[in-house]
Amino acid sequence: MLGLVMSIVFSNPEMAAVSFIGLAFTRTYKEGFGLARANFDLDIVGACEKIRKEAESLIGQNYAYNLKRKTGALDFITSPENGGVDASLISYDQGRKIARMRLLYDQRTKRCQIITNCTDGNICDTPGSTPQRKEAIISIGNCIKTPVRSYPNEDMVALCKDTQTFMRDRMMNDIRAAHEALSIQVLAELDSQVGKNLEHDGSTTAAGAYKPIQLLAVESGQRIPKPGNWAEVLLDYANNQLTGQPAVIGQGNIEYFLKLHGMSCCNATTPYGEANIEGDARFYLDQAANDVLGTSGSGNTRSTNFILATFGAVHLLTFNENRNIMIADGTRAHTVIPDPIYPFDWNLDFYFDCDKIWKSQLSMTYGFFNVFQADSFAADGEDTSPDASPDCNDELDGMTGVFGYTATAA
Repeated sequence: MLGLVMSIVFSNPEMAAVSFIGLAFTRTYKEGFGLARANFDLDIVGACEKIRKEAESLIGQNYAYNLKRKTGALDFITSPENGGVDASLISYDQGRKIARMRLLYDQRTKRCQIITNCTDGNICDTPGSTPQRKEAIISIGNCIKTPVRSYPNEDMVALCKDTQTFMRDRMMNDIRAAHEALSIQVLAELDSQVGKNLEHDGSTTAAGAYKPIQLLAVESGQRIPKPGNWAEVLLDYANNQLTGQPAVIGQGNIEYFLKLHGMSCCNATTPYGEANIEGDARFYLDQAANDVLGTSGSGNTRSTNFILATFGAVHLLTFNENRNIMIADGTRAHTVIPDPIYPFDWNLDFYFDCDKIWKSQLSMTYGFFNVFQADSFAADGEDTSPDASPDCNDELDGMTGVFGYTATAA
């Protein structure tokens, strides 16, 4: 038996991580996990061509192991619309598994820096100041891991007999659960980054607070949408000097309102959605939002919190320690594989031990970054750049591009 297992030959380090199941992952932005046939000639226990032939049939089957909840927060933060960041790796502490990223950003010019007295000197008499790019050092020390999986040699032989059950029980089920866990972390991060909201009527919602907005009326026990109040959310967004469509992340009352109002969900059929909301926003359903963001009340008058965010403000940063290792031989591998749905990679570590057991685990190090830094708007006492212009208040000081709302029903 051992001779069969040890017949594996890793001819391609990139594929070695998934060679033991005869499959290679490929990203596809469609519902479910994307699988592609391996492009290498490799068997783990002889003629296991059945693995390659049956893998694609796993997609879209409504079995318990394949069921997954909507992960709208993760869909939002990894969406192409959310863009990227200007970052370069500084260092990586392998012992503590912490990567540090150096991120550059620009400070906005304040209105008070504009000169309105044209008799006050000229360009030749004024020394001037050189705008400096700001920088932030972000530690990427959060870690997410799947359980360590052990595969006795007899299980590996059984692959050829029941490939679908094996795949659902192990790799794909772990990845699905990891997506859900990571989306919860994104929700918690968005909640922690809720900033000041400059409302359209001149009032202000403080950072960290959720503004109540009635989106549903209850008449004869039936919920009725109130689109006029939804316009207030969009006016607030514009008053914060943000442009484009905002993203809405949540569930509960906000989902109910959008359904009744005829708005479609960005991740209703695919992670990134092909259908835009018809009301100047894009909705990402996350079925953990009520638990993470909070609710109050009960029944038809229950209130639920949701996030309104601008695209490009909050970013997910990831790092793979295995990218600097890439070891693959007949009994072990420390390599990197792409996530089958999202645009990030997983470390994949596995080895064959003295007890004739394969062990494997997926992992990733991640962090978050908001482009609206504390000194982006250079309020009093926050301008530490060489710019000699006078400090003055900026109305956007404290605005983070992430806003909290409580959708109420009455």
